[in-house]
Amino acid sequence: MSQLQVTLEEAAARAVAGGVPPEHLHPVYRALLDRRGDPAPASPSPGTAPTGASAGAGSPGELALITAQLTARALLVLAVTDHEGTRRLRVALAPQRITLETSHGAGPALLEQAALEVLPERITALLTRAGIAPSVPRQEVGREEEALRLTDEQVASARESLARGVAPEVAFGSLDDLPVPLRDALTARGPRLAASLTLHDPRHRALAGPVSWSRLWVRGEHGLYRTDASDAPLGPVLPVGDGDVAGSLLAVIEEGVRFAAAATAGPTSGERR
Repeated sequence: MSQLQVTLEEAAARAVAGGVPPEHLHPVYRALLDRRGDPAPASPSPGTAPTGASAGAGSPGELALITAQLTARALLVLAVTDHEGTRRLRVALAPQRITLETSHGAGPALLEQAALEVLPERITALLTRAGIAPSVPRQEVGREEEALRLTDEQVASARESLARGVAPEVAFGSLDDLPVPLRDALTARGPRLAASLTLHDPRHRALAGPVSWSRLWVRGEHGLYRTDASDAPLGPVLPVGDGDVAGSLLAVIEEGVRFAAAATAGPTSGERR
């Protein structure tokens, strides 16, 4: 089976009905199901047939495709948001054969299996949509003094405006004494590219719990900016070149593939992958 169009809820039901323990579903998919108000289904009781028209439907090839995607050890998620909504690419990384899920907005997902070598082409198409020009990969580390930050007073003012329902670009644009590059980044109206990698080891052999990394890029009038997930209300912003995107993604893809290979190697007797 090369491709399958399915809703997330149907895919989860079919995976669990096919014998996948709910706790083996990747945490990103469990969170998406919870957010939609449809938590991951419980495993069927022994001797009980799955309920629902979609739960028991599908060929072994379809079930294998769904299972590989929803139980990914390393899940790379890319999302581009522009005036037409959000387009997503979720990739279950593996050393050779990967599975991919593509979707637009709240529409159904398209699942497919492919060789790892096709991933750069898929990513390039998404980056082009985000206005990221092809360039030499170069992940920029950035020095502490180069990062752009809001003061505590500016953070408090922006949060107060956002709580009143003010649009983000207006809330940040009205702040006093805001450096031009930081104002450009915080009020940017161009496409946004979000990337994340979440490592999942349900057997808890390599990890005690999920580990995640995430990064966001946005194009302003004067350049490209990035920010990483942090504990701060509004994290530091770093001006970067277009090559920072490819450089960052190459690094996390390599890490994800290595982890997926290690996490699926040599299960002990009686363990389920």
